[in-house]
Amino acid sequence: MKFSKIAKVSVTLFLASLSFQTNASWQVATGIGPNREDAVNDAIHNLLMQTGADIRLEQTYKSGILSGNSYGPGSGNIIKKIVILESQSTLNRTTVKIKAFIDDKKAKVKCTGSTVNKSILPLSFKYADSQSFQGALGIEDVNKELDKMLYDQLTNSATFNTRPVLRLNVINDNGKNVPNKTKLDNLKAISTQYGSQYIITGTINSLSKSKVGNNVITNMLFIPTRTIDFDVEVFDAINQQIIFHKNYSGETDWPFDSNEFIDLRSDRFRGSDYGQRLYDLTSSAAKDLVRELQCAPVSARVIDTKGDDIIINMGRDNGITKDMKFSLAQSSNMISSVGTEYEIHEDAKGLYKVTAVYPHSAKLKPVDLQNNTLNVDVDDIVNLE
Repeated sequence: MKFSKIAKVSVTLFLASLSFQTNASWQVATGIGPNREDAVNDAIHNLLMQTGADIRLEQTYKSGILSGNSYGPGSGNIIKKIVILESQSTLNRTTVKIKAFIDDKKAKVKCTGSTVNKSILPLSFKYADSQSFQGALGIEDVNKELDKMLYDQLTNSATFNTRPVLRLNVINDNGKNVPNKTKLDNLKAISTQYGSQYIITGTINSLSKSKVGNNVITNMLFIPTRTIDFDVEVFDAINQQIIFHKNYSGETDWPFDSNEFIDLRSDRFRGSDYGQRLYDLTSSAAKDLVRELQCAPVSARVIDTKGDDIIINMGRDNGITKDMKFSLAQSSNMISSVGTEYEIHEDAKGLYKVTAVYPHSAKLKPVDLQNNTLNVDVDDIVNLE
């Protein structure tokens, strides 16, 4: 009898272990940082981004130990085991490659919006004004470097369908002399042209240098410092609202001579405190964007109608699949009492189901032909249920 109970327990544990193995997989990622520990944590962050895991559940690596000491099938941790495959250090910069055993089931984000990859369009970073550009003397192209670093991190995320950075001279500052409506109208037009619900804008506020002290002796003894200050904003073009705005700033040593040519992609710059701080802030921005947008609403525009069927501007590359259901919101242009034009969306009756999926679009059909909206038009909105 005892043997029978032991056998049952053993079989149960074996099956649980087998089930866990089925839902888990090894994943590889690289990371960089000023030291090995920070580089491993950067690799963990990159790994969760590229697998589309819930970024809010990120674990940390400290003193050779991964946070959370329970690694069995019942553990709540996403990462069950981590192995450092490679580690290389140059100057103040360490690069690592890790292999991690991930519980795929626990890693999945549990929300409706996470089932579809959002189409996002990053706009090139702009300087806020002439003063901020003048303060960037010697590193004027840092806006292009910010573009590349943020784009690389976003394309690494399985959450997004990221369009290439758009280098277009559009109004995307905080609107010192520009009406907010003009800014939003410009972003909406760009969204329609490039088929992206979310537009990411970046504004560089300051890259100015400062001397430590105000006399010759202190200037000789101490290294000057330089600021990094930029804003990142996310515009939901379909629902016409800014859903995220955050400032990222820091100040650190600037070890370069005033007349020195600075290669922003050299190990000397990237390994410097300033280069590493620039990377860290950009990485934080990317992480915040993933956290903000993973469960954000999924909306699409109607781009064509065929009888009762409608065609939307999202498809296979966004993860749209057959039988997904959407609700409809009809668009109308209104004029206020003072002559200002604005757009409203009104919820319509009935649901629509995906019946065909194409690379960049999908066909939807009313779930109930007796309870659907007859006058659906181009530029109406559908929202994922």
